[in-house]
Amino acid sequence: MQAVVLAAGKGTRLQPLTDDKPKVLVKVNGTPLIEDVFDNLIDAGATDLIVVVGYKAEQIIDQYGDAYRDVPITYAHQREQLGLAHAIL
Repeated sequence: MQAVVLAAGKGTRLQPLTDDKPKVLVKVNGTPLIEDVFDNLIDAGATDLIVVVGYKAEQIIDQYGDAYRDVPITYAHQREQLGLAHAIL
């Protein structure tokens, strides 16, 4: 099963935490938010992760590369953040 993770937004409501990193890399209890999402999706049966990136995308790609817990990751670049429906498109 493929799972899509929306991780392109700037996270303006989390500023100043997101001034230098995307919101999905903000840590809660020492763990980046996106890892909780990845773990839950994998535990639910996801075999492929598609991560929509935008703001500071290189940090997400550098941190996770092409797999997380041996589950392949494909990145889709959303060049302009125009809402959730646009991200899914």
